[in-house]
Amino acid sequence: MASPRAPTDDDDTTATLNLLPLASAAQQPYVSELLSFTLDRLHKEPELLRVDSERYDGRCRRSQWAITVRSSRRRMRCLRSEMRFLQLINISSLCDVCELLNSIRAIEGSIAEIPKLTSGCTEFVDSAENILEKRKMNQTVLANHSTLLDLLEIPQLTDTCVRNGNYDEALDLEAFVAKLTTMHPKIPVIQALAVEVRHTTQSLLSQLLQKLKSNLTFSCQSVSASLGIYAELEFSMNMKCAFRDRSDQGISGDYQFLRCREA
Repeated sequence: MASPRAPTDDDDTTATLNLLPLASAAQQPYVSELLSFTLDRLHKEPELLRVDSERYDGRCRRSQWAITVRSSRRRMRCLRSEMRFLQLINISSLCDVCELLNSIRAIEGSIAEIPKLTSGCTEFVDSAENILEKRKMNQTVLANHSTLLDLLEIPQLTDTCVRNGNYDEALDLEAFVAKLTTMHPKIPVIQALAVEVRHTTQSLLSQLLQKLKSNLTFSCQSVSASLGIYAELEFSMNMKCAFRDRSDQGISGDYQFLRCREA
């Protein structure tokens, strides 16, 4: 007795095709292609179909417009032929001729308006594309709303860290904003964040200078060293340079310290 045949991938695909509403013989190739797509590709398929539909609609409108123009021109030629024919057979009614001429003028006026209509259609298409682009941007902003809120809270969080003496966390936030500025230098929001964080960092430096002017403690030195800008020996040399002339002029000492830090 023969053992039962194990189901294959082809059998599963055939069974799936039979369950789908688009399972006719003409639609099965497209359904098979859909089944071979990845999840990301399936998510993009409605947008691609919409773009193809808009392209097809535009092509149809242009074809209809071309047919209308050709029909108008054909009618003009027919009317002019009729005019010549009527002139040849000695038209007795001048009123009929005048009406015919008026019709010709009306058609010519309609043809003269075609460029304006074409320009209006082009402007409408451009406006629709701009609206679609803005809509995509708004959708992107909405999808990243929580991330944007977190970014906008960075200056306030940095200021809170400075007020509470959490200098390491404040400097980490400053480094993160500096990295964002390097990666996205042309985004106004990132530039505004960098300016606000830089202002808060100046407040941090002012607090450190006030502490360094008092009696130095180990904790104050560790906070200063947490700036992470200099090596240990270089940091010590810059500190000596900053406060070498403090006995003569405190402001001059602060200025030297800032210059040494920014060097």
